[in-house]
Amino acid sequence: MSVIFHLIPESEHRARPADHPYTPATFAAEGFIHCTGDTETLVAVANAFFGDLAEPLLCYAVDTDRLTAPVRWEPPAPVIGAENTPPPAETLFPHIYGAINRAAIIDILPLHRDESGRWQLENRIE
Repeated sequence: MSVIFHLIPESEHRARPADHPYTPATFAAEGFIHCTGDTETLVAVANAFFGDLAEPLLCYAVDTDRLTAPVRWEPPAPVIGAENTPPPAETLFPHIYGAINRAAIIDILPLHRDESGRWQLENRIE
């Protein structure tokens, strides 16, 4: 099993029907879904791009073996609506080129803020 991770604001998660494939609002413009390959990078991305988010933040743990859409490991791509600079180009990120079928989402992990207000994740998946 290979697991990749996707960040999603809780309100967006709750607004999606539980039995439908998931695509973020930016999918039509970008053509893929941004993910990370490990939880350390996930937390860094959460703090870089969702630092000012006022609502809870969740993480979809996605089993790539169950995923019906293709995944490509590529250099970072700009995030629409984000003002932060992405990591160096030598860092590769998994991008999902299609919807995330619900069977591929094996866990939904909540992120929490630490005492300084930075996002943290209780890592339940290795």
